[in-house]
Amino acid sequence: MEPPKRLLDQLAGTEGNTRQKAARLVVDLADTAKADGYISAVHAHVSGVSVITGGHGLRRFLQDLSADGDGHVAIPTTLNSAGCDREKMEEMDIEWPDFLEQQFEIVQAYERLGIDATLSCTPYDRGIDDESGIATWAESNAVCFSNTWTSLITNRESGLSALATALTGFAPRWGLHLESNRVPNMRVHVACEMQHLSDWSVLGDWIGKQVRPDWSMPFGPMPYLTGLPAHMSFASKKALTAAAANYGCAMLWAEGHSAPPPLEIDDTGA
Repeated sequence: MEPPKRLLDQLAGTEGNTRQKAARLVVDLADTAKADGYISAVHAHVSGVSVITGGHGLRRFLQDLSADGDGHVAIPTTLNSAGCDREKMEEMDIEWPDFLEQQFEIVQAYERLGIDATLSCTPYDRGIDDESGIATWAESNAVCFSNTWTSLITNRESGLSALATALTGFAPRWGLHLESNRVPNMRVHVACEMQHLSDWSVLGDWIGKQVRPDWSMPFGPMPYLTGLPAHMSFASKKALTAAAANYGCAMLWAEGHSAPPPLEIDDTGA
């Protein structure tokens, strides 16, 4: 599996040390995932921001990656939420020495890499309706929203894999990047009224709770929903996919609201 020429150049160090490190990671990830090749990405969303979850190892890693100043993301990239609200530190009562200083050290390192420090777990709020292609998003609710309601396709990435793609512009081609894997594996008919925003969250939660341990779902539950009301607001779409994503749902189809699923449906609707 030969990498694209630009990725080979990055591996050789022609675009600097930072991208060389990221390119090595992309190749290693492709090997681990048994990818069938590489694909260009158009957007990345990086997680791994809180010093509490990332620890001092994350601080050192980002300091090393961003210190030489030659590294910059190759595609538009946004940053996930941080571990605090700096204006409400006292109320949050975070027991971590020098937390605020270390937290924003991490954020600033990402900014040196050219990442837009949106500090939000909903990158789709910025307006992506007209975008299409491959994304690498490391936030489960955003993955499900994007795959379901937009033309951006993304696997459930780790913060590290999303960062590697952000710096190189390339991702291993596998998983939901392949159209053959984007097929419903559950059918859900909604026979109740959906009058309140919370109903959509309950529906997403209910779908996830139907999954049984012995079901073979390598990419998580991917339901096809029928019987939905004629109107779904942006907030309803957000609530549904966010709740379903809590159970590993990376994509769903909603009759009349999303692209139709790649299924042959007979006269009975089965």
